[in-house]
Amino acid sequence: MKSFKTRHQLFLPEDMSRRLANLAKSSGRARSEILVEALDAWLTRRASPKTDEAIGIRLVRIERNVEWLRRNQGLVWEVMARLVRYQLIMASEDPPTAQATAAGAKLFSAFIDEMADRVAGNEPSPTDDPTMQKLRSLQ
Repeated sequence: MKSFKTRHQLFLPEDMSRRLANLAKSSGRARSEILVEALDAWLTRRASPKTDEAIGIRLVRIERNVEWLRRNQGLVWEVMARLVRYQLIMASEDPPTAQATAAGAKLFSAFIDEMADRVAGNEPSPTDDPTMQKLRSLQ
C-alpha cells in the first residue's frame, strides 16, 4: 500500500548538497529519504517539551546540591572557629581547673546539640557573639 506524499522544493547550499549526495551514495539510500528522516528528527526535537522538563529537573537537583554544600561550608567554618576559640580559652588556663573542665564539657555538649540541629537543616540560634555574626554574614 502506497502512502500519499507531497512534493516540496528545497534549495540547499552546494557544500550541503554534496554532503547529502555523498551520504546517500555511501548509505545506499535516497536523498529524499535522508532529508525526510532529518526533518522528522528536527521537528520532533523542537516539538518535545520533555527535554526542557528533564533539564529543569536536573537544574533543580543541582540547585539543591549547591545550597546543601553552601550551608555545610558555613557550618564547617563555624565549627572551626568555635574549636579554635575553645582551644585558645582552654590553653590560657594551664593546667585547667575542675571548674574550667566542667564548663568546657557543658559548652561542648551544647555545641554538639546545636551542630546536630544545623545538620538537620534548622536555622542557627541567634547569637550576640560578634565573631559568629561575622562568620554567618559571609554565608
